[in-house]
Amino acid sequence: MISVVDNRKALLADWLQEKTPFQGGSLSIASADASFRRYFRLVHQDQSYIVMDAPPDLEPSLPFVQIGRWMKQSAIQVPEIFAQDLQLGFLVLSDFGDLHYQDAIKGPNRESLYQSAIAEIIKFQKSLTDSEEKLPLFDQEWQKKELDIFREWCLPGVPDSEYLHCTQTLIEQVDQIPKAFMHRDFHCRNLLLCPNEQVGIIDFQGAMHGPITYDLVSLLRDCYVDNDENWIMQTTLQFQDSLLSSNLEYARVETDEFIRWLDFTGLQRHLKCIGIFHRLHIRDQKPDYMKEVPRVIKYINTVLDRNPLLQDLKELFNRAKILT
Repeated sequence: MISVVDNRKALLADWLQEKTPFQGGSLSIASADASFRRYFRLVHQDQSYIVMDAPPDLEPSLPFVQIGRWMKQSAIQVPEIFAQDLQLGFLVLSDFGDLHYQDAIKGPNRESLYQSAIAEIIKFQKSLTDSEEKLPLFDQEWQKKELDIFREWCLPGVPDSEYLHCTQTLIEQVDQIPKAFMHRDFHCRNLLLCPNEQVGIIDFQGAMHGPITYDLVSLLRDCYVDNDENWIMQTTLQFQDSLLSSNLEYARVETDEFIRWLDFTGLQRHLKCIGIFHRLHIRDQKPDYMKEVPRVIKYINTVLDRNPLLQDLKELFNRAKILT
């Protein structure tokens, strides 16, 4: 029996052959992500491209196109689009290569690579200044929607009312943090070291107008990388100084407060991520993500242990049914 995925690959091949300038190219699997998207590498006339396959009923591609165009206008290195069909969900993109940050930071240039990535976050906030008008708002309702993924997959049987009571302080604290352009998935697997040594940024279609520390904590407390907590604190304060040097005055708070912003945005993100990893394992038969769960639990406990304000949430988290 031909699967839906196989049908889409056949449809993609027909589209490339009949509707684009890429006739006669060869396709091979490049990668798949935690969503319904997958990526092929297309070699055509000795040039390499990436083809995105995003089923339009599950993963609309218009936000990727619109946000990418906006970012490119601000000299941010995102893929160029060479062909597209939004109704089919196919795009032909520039190929940034295979050297993801996850591998690149294992080499001798780790510190400079992190500094380059952090410079991109600052560029987001300094250049993409109309994010409030152009992007969805990372508000309390959105937070609740994301946190409910953790409740559904790790706290079965806990009533909505109890869960909301235990998470409300976190939600309110995150909502009070100043907001700017937020990539929302700024981690080592969505950053590539391009042949020109610049940072190539992908998977930005979920960008929102949200807390200014969210992308930083996604990078420093990465679900896929172990980083020393003292280094994270030092780098966070350097980031705050860089925001202020860029005249982004919303960063002008006490350092303890800025670190709380990092902690709270990280906690909200990491609860969601553990829920997603369980969903991928249990529902979608993608167990590989579960090996990251102990690292994320460590991040969560670090924040819960040093923020008495979150005592109710700490007690609830300790009751969660987390697979390890």
